[in-house]
Amino acid sequence: MAVCLLQSVAAQSLQSHRFEERSFSLGGGYTSMIDTYLSPLRYSGAHAALLSERFSQTRVSSGHWYAQSLFALHGDYTTPPSGSSGLTVGGMADYSYAYYYRLPLRESRLGLYVGPQGQLRIGGIYNLRNSNNPAQLKLGVNLAASAMAKYAFTLWRVPMNVRLQADLPLLGAAFGPDYGQSYYEIFYLRQSDGCLHMTSLHNNLSLRTKFNYDLQLRPCTLRLTLASDLYQWTLGKQHYRMFTHSVMIGLVRNLYHVTSSDDVKRHIPY
Repeated sequence: MAVCLLQSVAAQSLQSHRFEERSFSLGGGYTSMIDTYLSPLRYSGAHAALLSERFSQTRVSSGHWYAQSLFALHGDYTTPPSGSSGLTVGGMADYSYAYYYRLPLRESRLGLYVGPQGQLRIGGIYNLRNSNNPAQLKLGVNLAASAMAKYAFTLWRVPMNVRLQADLPLLGAAFGPDYGQSYYEIFYLRQSDGCLHMTSLHNNLSLRTKFNYDLQLRPCTLRLTLASDLYQWTLGKQHYRMFTHSVMIGLVRNLYHVTSSDDVKRHIPY
């Protein structure tokens, strides 16, 4: 099976092909965080993000199912409210994989997708003010519900696409020490009882949203992304809440997986 760029096969014939979209974006914005294990104060500051995405059509059910993989890296630099000393630095890696079913609609330019999503989140926060327990490990896995809406249109003879996606974690597990429990006790003394917590909507009410605007300019497609992430964990007596809002810009590459020959139409199956 060969992977061919749309431009290189426009004159060829295809009988069956599967669409794939790959994108890479960079950006930054604002973050606000409170972690009661490190400090009772709310910290806020700058947020940087890197996002890699792959969205592809599968062979399942005559191409009605789609797969999406997302990998993101986040970095934060935050300070406490005015009048308080100290700062925190943090980093996080997110990976998610989802299967979407495209709902049948008469409007071909509109696509509605729903499906399950698996999420893995790992990272940490370091508080430069603390001398005892200055760092906090963040580790969690979730099974989430995801929904997506896409719409393709043309403005001033330029093809454009917009997409809105929302992910809601429903069930999972997370690592978190209890109040007064140090990482020395957990990892060196092996006193790790109570560090693993089951999570659901009652103690992990989180939401991740993304809005994409794609402008198709030959020979590439530009993407503008507005992303908002809300993470809220209550693990034992500890509370963690982080909100980030970022703006990203990136490039999109549209591919076709080709298996046999007939006619290729230059459009994206939204």
